[in-house]
Amino acid sequence: MAQLPWGQTAPVVTVAGSPLVSPWLDCSGHSQVVPWFAFAGGTSVHSIEGSFDGVNVDADASYAAPTSGTPFTVLSPFIRWKTVQTVADATKSKIYLRARP
Repeated sequence: MAQLPWGQTAPVVTVAGSPLVSPWLDCSGHSQVVPWFAFAGGTSVHSIEGSFDGVNVDADASYAAPTSGTPFTVLSPFIRWKTVQTVADATKSKIYLRARP
């Protein structure tokens, strides 16, 4: 289990190495999270997954696709970042998630 903030800057995300999935992040005490990400090359699909036990994805804790720099409301005690690289390898992949003060 990891805490916010969380970041990833290497390695680049490849189709073969896809998906990139963060550890479950404990969101206790946080009501909003701000994602920042920069990807270049290929096609990357980003999502936030929610969990109530920090082990299993809960289909009822669904989040809209994240937008870099736009806060989202935390709906579950745990979240994790997921990037699926669908076409060609990314040449740049940077992600940073932090709780909004």
